[in-house]
This record gives sequence, structure tokens and C-alpha cells, in this order.
Amino acid sequence: MLICADVHIGKGAHFRSSGIPIPKRVNDSNLWNLVVLIEHYKPRNILFLGDLFHSSINQEWEELNDCLSQFPLLEKLLVKGNHEIESRDAYEKLGFSVHDNLSIENMLFTHEPPQQYQANYYTLCGHLHPAVRLTGHAQQSLRLPCFWMGPERGVLPAFGEFTGSHTIQPKKGDQLFVIAEDSVVRIG
Repeated sequence: MLICADVHIGKGAHFRSSGIPIPKRVNDSNLWNLVVLIEHYKPRNILFLGDLFHSSINQEWEELNDCLSQFPLLEKLLVKGNHEIESRDAYEKLGFSVHDNLSIENMLFTHEPPQQYQANYYTLCGHLHPAVRLTGHAQQSLRLPCFWMGPERGVLPAFGEFTGSHTIQPKKGDQLFVIAEDSVVRIG
């Protein structure tokens, strides 16, 4: 299973429709990255942990549909996020199985981190767009998106390139894996 959070398909088109000049390359890059991962890992399922879509139906939705249609055997699952504002039918017409939350064995998949964690389940979510600031001895700093893994939950970084990020404050015992160019590196 390939799991992605916060792709925000349609965000560029949404901004362009409001007169804000956003390059189309943003959506193309997200789709390219999806194809590369699907072709490399050959998953049976792809699970989006919310905010796959940014807003109302637009041309970029069709581009995603065209992209994923190259993989007809790929089961498409969507855990609804706060940006999935269309009816459930709109997502199902694109071939998605739609869920508010999804549990598989001892994993609970949600969009937002829950207020209460469920015993015997490890929660995997998105929504927060986690990033960490790394600093050097000479006062230089770099902020990188990260996978933020704690004892009860893991938070995935935003998959979409045009999403922004939020610098997190990890707790003792949390594990961080930063995305640095084409690598994922454990820190701390």
C-alpha cells in the first residue's frame, strides 16, 4: 500500500481561477511523483489521508483521474480531509472508496490527529504538514518536511509541493525522518 497525505490536487487551478498566477507545473509535479512511486513500489492500493483535493471540481481533478487510470488494478482509497468539500459521490465517480476514518488490522488511518488515541491501534494521519528546523554551528538553519513518528501516532508530511509546512515541536521519544532532496534521513 502506498500512503500519501495532503496532496491538494486542484489548489493551483483554484488560485488561478481567482486571478492569482500559480504555475501549472505544481500539479504536474505532484502527478509525476505519484506515477514514479506507483511504478517503483507497485502497490495494490493507494491510500490518501485527506486533502487529496483542495477545493471544488476543476481541471486538475481530471488530470489526476487520467494519471491514476494508467493503473486500472490499483485500489484507490480516500480518507476525507477538511478540504474534501464535494459530496461523497464526486469522489466515488473517480473510483475512490471513501472513508471518514479507516482501520486495517491494528492501524487507524485518519486525516487529523485524533483528540483521543484508541487503545491497540497505531494512528497514521496527515493534516499538520510537519517540518523540522535544523541548525548548524555557524548559525545557519534549514527547514525540511518530515515524517513525525510518536508512540501512538505518526504524522506524514504533505505530499503536495504547493502546501506549505508547519514547524513542529517533537516530544521526547518521537522519531523524525526528514526529506532531504531524494532521500529520507532519520535525525535525532
